[in-house]
Amino acid sequence: MTTTSRSESLNSFFDEYVKASTGLKEFIENSQKALESQYLREVQANFDTEYKERRLFSNLSMEIHASKIYTKEMFKRFQKKLQKSQSFVVKSMKGCGDYLSKMYLVEKSTLPEIYRWNFFLKVSIDGSYSCTCKKFEHSEMICRHMIRYLNKKQKTMIPPDLITMRWTINRNKVVGPLPCTLRMLDTVVESQTARYSGLCKAFQVLSVIDWSLYLQMF
Repeated sequence: MTTTSRSESLNSFFDEYVKASTGLKEFIENSQKALESQYLREVQANFDTEYKERRLFSNLSMEIHASKIYTKEMFKRFQKKLQKSQSFVVKSMKGCGDYLSKMYLVEKSTLPEIYRWNFFLKVSIDGSYSCTCKKFEHSEMICRHMIRYLNKKQKTMIPPDLITMRWTINRNKVVGPLPCTLRMLDTVVESQTARYSGLCKAFQVLSVIDWSLYLQMF
């Protein structure tokens, strides 16, 4: 499922630039434009993450902590999970764990009991967490069931084991930005500057034309 979703995402990204009828020359040129557009998107996303403030929905310490560690986009996703987590209840399952871990039942209280989906949360004494929904294993993002448990335990911060470096503000400082050459980035900037400069010159020429003499020719 992961491989299929990634393939579909890649196809939808290039569909804006490449069609079935696109020739080889246009394919190469448009593919380059697609990559340049992606570079610019990352630059804009990094700027928004670093300089734009986050809008908080609550005064929960965990939300404040998330606003300081996640990128802008991932913080929005966390907020949605935080809001949805409020409809869940967490119940301790005595006798289901062992001396190294405890088990909890997490269910949605807003649904009738016969329609509820039960999720089981395992909390180990070493600080590790696992949930039967497997959202964290799939997307490497904390699930709403874990969020609800942490809120119930009045945790003020997201545990380090549930924070993935790729979704954090410091990701580029450690891993580095999207790979690209300086020449390619310079080309992107130069192409935008060249178009702007060309338009300015064209309007300057139009502004000095004596249109009354031009009209007399007809």
